[in-house]
Amino acid sequence: MARGDMSNEQWAKIGPLLPPEHSGKKGHPYVSHRRVINGILWRIRTGAGWRDIPERYGPHQTCYDRFVRFKRSGLWQLILQALQAAKDNAHELDWHTGCADGSVIRAHQHAAGAAAASSLNEAELEVVSARANAWPTALKEQVQQREALGYSQGGFSTKIHLVCDGKGRPLAATLSGGQAHESKHLASTLDAIRVPRVGKGRPKKRPG
Repeated sequence: MARGDMSNEQWAKIGPLLPPEHSGKKGHPYVSHRRVINGILWRIRTGAGWRDIPERYGPHQTCYDRFVRFKRSGLWQLILQALQAAKDNAHELDWHTGCADGSVIRAHQHAAGAAAASSLNEAELEVVSARANAWPTALKEQVQQREALGYSQGGFSTKIHLVCDGKGRPLAATLSGGQAHESKHLASTLDAIRVPRVGKGRPKKRPG
């Protein structure tokens, strides 16, 4: 096990939440989830490119594909919520103190998707239509807003707004364009807190 890889104790908590490596369906089984997720964690921890993932974690394309597949299925969020629920059930979440902050992530200059009107929903089209005299600019701005992209002093970027409990455990996160101030997104980030309960009951948003 390399430095930074998941310990056996950590793996025991998330392993049961993942899809089976041998599903019984035709085709090749999954490459070891543990091996691939350690590769994903290495990439996130170092900030390196996908192609730079060490060979011990398997093909970099497998790590990327698994990351995207789990994201699209919502599995990463389910893992986070399961861990939150377990900690809350053990009375280990500190609901009485916490912290909120934002961090800017630089984006590639071509990161925004194509500014196509067909990609907008009805509400977004109404915003663009209200600025008929500046349609191209309004359309571009609306697409960037939806994709949480904007221009800050550091350039084209996205900002992550994060709320943690008193022990530094993440409770909720939201995204905005890089130019947005943390204070303008504090309320929406706090409102995004949803810690599931073990058993019946609505998700917790505050102490109690």
